[in-house]
Amino acid sequence: MKHSTHLLFTLSLLPTTVIATAKICINASIPVTISARQAVFNIEIPTTNVSTPDFFLNLTQQGRNFTDIALEGYQTTAGTYTISTMYCKPDGDNSSDPTIQVLTHGIGFDKTYWDLPYNNFNYSYIDVAISKYSYHTLSFDRLGTGQSSHGNPLNEIQSFIEVSATAALTTMLRNGTFPSAPGKSYSRIVHIGHSFGSAQTYALAHLYPNLTDGIVLTGFTMNSSFVPYFAAGGNFQQASENQPSRFANLPTSHGTANELIQGLEVVPAGYMVSSDAAANKYLFLKPGCYDASILTYAEKTKQTVTPGELLTLGSLPMVNRFAGPVMVMVGDADLPYCGSDCFATGGVADSLAAAVAESFPNVVGADFEAYVQPDAGHGINLHYNATGAYGVWLDWLGERGLARS
Repeated sequence: MKHSTHLLFTLSLLPTTVIATAKICINASIPVTISARQAVFNIEIPTTNVSTPDFFLNLTQQGRNFTDIALEGYQTTAGTYTISTMYCKPDGDNSSDPTIQVLTHGIGFDKTYWDLPYNNFNYSYIDVAISKYSYHTLSFDRLGTGQSSHGNPLNEIQSFIEVSATAALTTMLRNGTFPSAPGKSYSRIVHIGHSFGSAQTYALAHLYPNLTDGIVLTGFTMNSSFVPYFAAGGNFQQASENQPSRFANLPTSHGTANELIQGLEVVPAGYMVSSDAAANKYLFLKPGCYDASILTYAEKTKQTVTPGELLTLGSLPMVNRFAGPVMVMVGDADLPYCGSDCFATGGVADSLAAAVAESFPNVVGADFEAYVQPDAGHGINLHYNATGAYGVWLDWLGERGLARS
């Protein structure tokens, strides 16, 4: 029997084993002690639907960099946080040396982006990766999202503390200390991201190149000129005002899975969500290429973003020192990273995905691959042809020697 999305939202801190037809999954909240050098921003946190547009007007104004304007300095953010994880492997797996994929979701989603329960899990990436390719997977809620810890939305929940959390989880997988797979040391680890999760995967490969053996960046290019379309088009509102039946404000600095009360996700004021289904359609979907009901599902399950994340979204090095296999995949109509046309490059490259090769000078030959998925927008996994996209990067990983042995 497949696990249900309701189970994922009612887990305690104790690990729970869920057995599916072709996979075994363990849901657990994992403590990580991490630190990162992060920005200190000197602006007011938007905490109402009246003040929130002011933040986005500043963020999207042409001719200036609001991150630089708001930046006051830097500090080390450190602490012990709880990360909500789902570790999966094939049922009856007997591989002596499997490859595990670490999956990082983007803005507007949580870890279920990789295991969508919609339409009896027919869109589930994890199902395809495990049942057809025998991978192990680790998906997780990024800091500030879902069942993971929530912190100050401006000067705590930013990109680089989240990258540190991913690095901590990966280190556990490398050295055999990950609680859901005790004693299991993975010699091959692939990191796969979507959107903001791809930006974090890119940063992880640069900062910790020995932690990953290959990366797949979906819903991502190095062209950030259209990200303001995403920021403005989401018409973002306070989560607690937009969906009060799901989100409630927390007066203290941290919220954890312990504070999920009757399905309510407790978040500090300042956590935001896109306004409605029309906004989600604009941000993530290509017209005519998705089931209308999946838009309803995405609206009901949408997740939060913080001002700190948006202010640090573009804080990536233009040149990455990673030297392993890299694939970049975008939908042909990706909004934030292609302006809805990923082939419009002005003649400098075959596609905006292909142009990312310039950022990886140490990656040679067939170890870099760019692919533009037809009939898809930014949220590739929500489109009719999602499983076709999965097969493209899974086959490529196998060709690069990153499948099970």
